[in-house]
Amino acid sequence: MEDVDRVSDLPDSILCHILSFLSTKDAVVTSILSTRWRYLFTLLSNLDFDLGEFTSSDRRPKSSSSKIFLSFVGKMLFFHKTNVDKFRLKCGIRVDCCHVYGWILAAVWRRSQDPLSHFIKFLNDDSVKNLFTSCTNLEDVIIEKCNMENINNFNISHHLLQSLTILHSSDSSNCWLIIDSPNLAYFKYIDHVVGRYSLENLQSIVSVDIHFIIEDDLQADATALFTEISNVRSLLLSSTSLKKVLISLPEKVPSCLSFKLKVTEFSNFRDDKDCIEEVKYILKHGGALQKLTIRTASYYHDEEKMKIADELFASPRESKQCCILIVW
Repeated sequence: MEDVDRVSDLPDSILCHILSFLSTKDAVVTSILSTRWRYLFTLLSNLDFDLGEFTSSDRRPKSSSSKIFLSFVGKMLFFHKTNVDKFRLKCGIRVDCCHVYGWILAAVWRRSQDPLSHFIKFLNDDSVKNLFTSCTNLEDVIIEKCNMENINNFNISHHLLQSLTILHSSDSSNCWLIIDSPNLAYFKYIDHVVGRYSLENLQSIVSVDIHFIIEDDLQADATALFTEISNVRSLLLSSTSLKKVLISLPEKVPSCLSFKLKVTEFSNFRDDKDCIEEVKYILKHGGALQKLTIRTASYYHDEEKMKIADELFASPRESKQCCILIVW
């Protein structure tokens, strides 16, 4: 019986699904198999570009590998024929911002729906603004290891944005972080305290997770970050971070604490005066509070954990429905 290539007879949709299990680089290599496979890679809906794949497997100089990578990504996006559902780019600092910006726009123009996540150094304030205004359908953003050395105003303004995560930026101490997103429901911030915060139109905010990374010798006040999240229902805070950034508990109780906050959690909780007072303050003024969770530091003995529990359970509570959960 004659050998028959039954795989090549499959429809484009199935062949593209098979290619989706390969890296984008390997998927392009299949174009040499036959004329049937020559242009299938242009129909891929998920694009994954990683500079490491071009440097780890050969002995070429890094500059040569970068040039090959630039050419590969550029041609791939130029010849691409279908919508992009997922776009991932990992290229480090060896690729200049102009190329990265152009590639992002090309993916967005093809309606990329997946979270935008890069290691980026922006050129100036306008480069930040232009990126977000160009991504017209963006709903979920992760910004990780972003260098803010050249940024005065890091302005994230987007009417469709629903989820925003900012992780481990650098050179941000003088930066002004501006967030204006009326549909933002989830905000996660694990980062240094920046020079100034401005949060506007966050009426849809539901859940906030904040962990400040603070050097021991840095005196910073991050209370402004909390002034505009008055509608938050779930707030996850690091007690060690709060100890360093809240110079004193506010005399005027924030309205979000009095009327809105329903669930809050403290992680890595320690038995010291500041941590205890912070929790007591929330219990005393949290009129809508339903659940407060304390996760103690792992190195505490059972006797120390019981001492924390006894003191908090004996503290006055504004909300009669509040349940205190001690986890260790």
